[in-house]
Amino acid sequence: MPKSFFKSESLNDFDKELLSSNLLGAKSLNELHSLEKNITADKILHLKLTPITGDFDYAHFKTLHKELFQDIYVWAGQDRYDIGYRGVFRKGDTEFTHGETLPEVAKGLFDALKVENFFKNLDQEQFVKSTASFLNGLNILHPFREGNGRTQRLFMELLAQNAGHELDLSMVGKSVTIQASILGAKGQLVGFEKIIEQGII
Repeated sequence: MPKSFFKSESLNDFDKELLSSNLLGAKSLNELHSLEKNITADKILHLKLTPITGDFDYAHFKTLHKELFQDIYVWAGQDRYDIGYRGVFRKGDTEFTHGETLPEVAKGLFDALKVENFFKNLDQEQFVKSTASFLNGLNILHPFREGNGRTQRLFMELLAQNAGHELDLSMVGKSVTIQASILGAKGQLVGFEKIIEQGII
């Protein structure tokens, strides 16, 4: 696998490699995304009803990705570092965690979550701010080749449930998430705070 990968500059190569790594036999991106959407929707519903037990650490996060995508991609559950994408990874002008530093950055992010007791015993205002900050960190980490958003949303809903809050992020629009991501990369959490606040049931 290549040592660096520029998603925005090598879209054709990216799409070709994505197709070649799928386990569904999909021959086009439209077919792949359609199948992927249906399969992961069923998986997400199942994992909400019967969650995988874990410690809400990075291993738990990667296990969720594996469960969601193991029938779709050969690298399900493996981050960019694991599969050899050790360089730059970006969408548009937003640059995510460099592949070479993923293990170190992920450890710091999830160690901080543990120190904060997984956001338990917080009132709603504190919970919104803390989880928005962590979600921004997860988004900047962007560890996977594909499927980051769905894994993030599922993890955040299970994390919230563990902390005594009910959170539903299933209705968050793609444009809203993109805008929150752009702002978050600049250190502005207002977009993710709104997403969390509106998702609390």
